[in-house]
Amino acid sequence: MFGISIVGLLIRFIIGGIAVAAASIVAGKVGGKIGGIIATMPAVFIAAMLSLSVDHKGNDLITAGMNLSSGAVMGITSCILTVAITSVYVSKHGFKKGAAFSVACWFLISCALFTIKNL
Repeated sequence: MFGISIVGLLIRFIIGGIAVAAASIVAGKVGGKIGGIIATMPAVFIAAMLSLSVDHKGNDLITAGMNLSSGAVMGITSCILTVAITSVYVSKHGFKKGAAFSVACWFLISCALFTIKNL
């Protein structure tokens, strides 16, 4: 299925699910700021790297890992910019509009970074 094994999908599902559950629990018990920090932990990246090791070997694994890492740097840059811009937008326009804005903002920034990287 798309070059990904069932084991790789299970690893992503389990680790990603644990990360989301942990962020939700911590946010409920301690507060949203700490929950947000937990939500940004690299659990998805770790799951992706582990599943790459299931699906690839040797030089293919190194190449796939380098590509994934490069994408992760672009992704976190996009997230940082999106959070900064959206926090200003939400304070002026409210949560509902801010939620839709954040998705659009993330998409546009991600596309721009991808385009710049691949010029």
